[in-house]
Amino acid sequence: MGCKVQFVLILIIAFAMGQAASAENKKAADQWLSRPVDNRTFQTFLDFFAYDKQVPFDLHVIAVEEQEGIKKEHLSFQSTPGVRVFANLYRSLGAASHKGPAIVLLHGGVSMGKDDRGSVVLAELLTRGGWTVLALDMQYFGERSTDLLTTFTEEDKSERLYNQPPVYLAWITQTVKDVGRSYDFLVEHRDIDPKRIGLVGFSRGGIVGAIAGAADRRLAAVALLYGGHFDAVERGHLAAACPANYIGRISPRPLLMINGTHDSDLVKETSVEPLYRLAKPPRLILWADTGHQLPTEEHRTALLKWLRENLK
Repeated sequence: MGCKVQFVLILIIAFAMGQAASAENKKAADQWLSRPVDNRTFQTFLDFFAYDKQVPFDLHVIAVEEQEGIKKEHLSFQSTPGVRVFANLYRSLGAASHKGPAIVLLHGGVSMGKDDRGSVVLAELLTRGGWTVLALDMQYFGERSTDLLTTFTEEDKSERLYNQPPVYLAWITQTVKDVGRSYDFLVEHRDIDPKRIGLVGFSRGGIVGAIAGAADRRLAAVALLYGGHFDAVERGHLAAACPANYIGRISPRPLLMINGTHDSDLVKETSVEPLYRLAKPPRLILWADTGHQLPTEEHRTALLKWLRENLK
């Protein structure tokens, strides 16, 4: 009888601890969603993302291939001192040589980064839609992998990166700088119109994209695909690394969000809708009857239409 009582007490204590941890995590995660920082504080965040535009790109074109009407350059360039970005540049073989529009594409939290099949599908879709696409590896992913992440499971990414506030802020900071340098590269080295460069982010790239889209106001339009405020196992952010403090500041540039109603990673009620409510016009959210995945054919078409209207 004593053993049974002891077992029940253990269960009660474990449940209470779980509830307390859940409440604590919810409070941390929801803090900025309920009340984003004021403009004065936000301006201090922008100092994190400043970089030296005089740092040489030291461009390396690693390989070039042409397939099914698309030219792909595999390349790398220096982003900030000692930090190199690896990227794939996609361009239609029929594209005019004069200044045209382009998109910086941020992948999801997958080990292969820009070379993951999903990222490639999006890049080719956008290229055939008429845009030059620069798909880059974010730090710790793809060709920029280190021993920080080893298995790339959700637990690995969360405990080593997403739920380590100082590490995550440093990662966000570098990624936003990489987006800025990607913009510079497109204009200075690939003859892209500086007024016609947008940002598309998928999944984790969509979370980061809300921050980069607000921090770098040169970006003409921002599309976040299956992104949100935080994923199902994230415990919150430092203020400067939280998309809730940025998404409302993308305006007056247009914002599109595409999300799944059955997404168990970026949950509609707790992660997506509260973040979208902070966005300001012009804004649009499209809901797909899906889980966490690439946009359906219907929503790929909607994405291309929206881009044509807002990134002409």
